[in-house]
Amino acid sequence: MNTEKLKGIAIGFLAAAVVFSVAGAVHASVGTFQLNATYANIKIYVDGKPIEPKDVKGDKVEPFIVSGTTYLPVRAVSEALGKDVEWDAENRAVYIGSFPASLNALREPQTAETALRKWVSAKGADLTGLLEEYFGAGAKVTVAASGNKLTLEVNKRTRGLTDEERLKQSDDFTAMSSALTGDYQEMLELIRGDTGFKGITMNAWHYFDEKLILMQELS
Repeated sequence: MNTEKLKGIAIGFLAAAVVFSVAGAVHASVGTFQLNATYANIKIYVDGKPIEPKDVKGDKVEPFIVSGTTYLPVRAVSEALGKDVEWDAENRAVYIGSFPASLNALREPQTAETALRKWVSAKGADLTGLLEEYFGAGAKVTVAASGNKLTLEVNKRTRGLTDEERLKQSDDFTAMSSALTGDYQEMLELIRGDTGFKGITMNAWHYFDEKLILMQELS
């Protein structure tokens, strides 16, 4: 498995969206693109007054230029204009000003618990699929959030194997599990950075034929 994919699942969970227009046709783009962005200490003024754009966590963000178009942080600019901004992760939509009544849940006070729950909703399936592919046939992965803790459980079951074959698979599974230790820790740090909550922790449980092989408590 390319473990960069595992760490990459965490990246961009609450990132801003960029909308492109090509040859006059407007369309939605989904994927990862390499951009040549120019940063030139661009300043933003609203009604003649300078603003210092910051993201939802209070960190400074800087406008940039791509192919002659200047991109500004939507939250900072909208709030400077007196407009509320909401990010709907499930539908990948940005709401400025008013938004549908059905999305009132967006205004739920952000806590480590709610932020982690939203992360699992948005990224849990990706993580599950990647790990099941990594560990191969018989692997079942579950990802869940409880309070401020992310719990990841891998169950690898074998059927119809000789004792020798099962022993080799067990050794392979143990080695593969151990190889993920650093990647789990790095992914946890990325989740904390994306959600803005350093108190989020993680438990990883790995079982082979119901036998506990690896248990990690990451804090």
